[in-house]
Amino acid sequence: MTTNTVTKTPATLHIRKLSPHIGAEATGVDLRDINTEEAHLLNQAVLDNVCMVIRDQHLTPEEFESAASIFGEVMDQDHPRYSFPGMPGIKRYSNFDTDIEGNRMKGSGHWHTDGSFREQPPKFVLLYAVEIPDNGGETEVVNMRAGYQSLPEETRRKLEPMKTAHVRASSSSRTDVGKNNLAIMAQGDQVPNFHPLVRTIEGAAEKSLYFSPPRVEYIAGMDPEASQDLLHNILDKVIRPEFIYTHKWRLGDIFMWDNRASLHRAVYNYDWNQHRLMYHATILGERPQ
Repeated sequence: MTTNTVTKTPATLHIRKLSPHIGAEATGVDLRDINTEEAHLLNQAVLDNVCMVIRDQHLTPEEFESAASIFGEVMDQDHPRYSFPGMPGIKRYSNFDTDIEGNRMKGSGHWHTDGSFREQPPKFVLLYAVEIPDNGGETEVVNMRAGYQSLPEETRRKLEPMKTAHVRASSSSRTDVGKNNLAIMAQGDQVPNFHPLVRTIEGAAEKSLYFSPPRVEYIAGMDPEASQDLLHNILDKVIRPEFIYTHKWRLGDIFMWDNRASLHRAVYNYDWNQHRLMYHATILGERPQ
């Protein structure tokens, strides 16, 4: 259900809530010329609504990098071969990209959160639409704060003390991991980073579930198979239609989400011969607590 709530902000910036549980739309702002108060309001809107689309942007890669920095420190990309020259944090994210063996790649069509294998995973993720197919190619985001709050109190008490061991690709996902990740993994052992299954996010009133099944090797005190069973059982309970926002792209959209409080996935329902080109950036987050 779409609400009519509109927040009037400086100049012409308007932020509109898109549903009770997730999603906001910002219009009337040019990220090439933004003041401190507008930047604060946009940051707060992402925190409050988990994801947000900023409409009608017209940015070069350099301007997109500058726009992304409004939200924090831009992280270097995992795979620098797709980054723009001199901009290690800005990726050219295309469905025409190929892996190290020359095969065309798809991003993940499974629910996941980005970079959870890092000690300090991304805070926000931004995508900017440069070319889009005629139909389809949506991006979906699910609110894991709302999902956690929807669980019975007894279940929340059980999950809250758990710690998860995050790696680049868990043993359960090895057959589904891309050639690029396999090449990185072959260079050395994966040393897990342990993160809380339920994390606190500064500025948010509610705690959030935080895990990515392809990245979790095990839950501390459990074997990998039992860990995956538990995680997928949780997903079955918390991924509910009312907690999901499906973004239908328009040219010039910047769509971004709070990577700490959500899972996302790509929808591959478009003509694979048509070009879908995005610029991609991640914003450095804190170590999960």
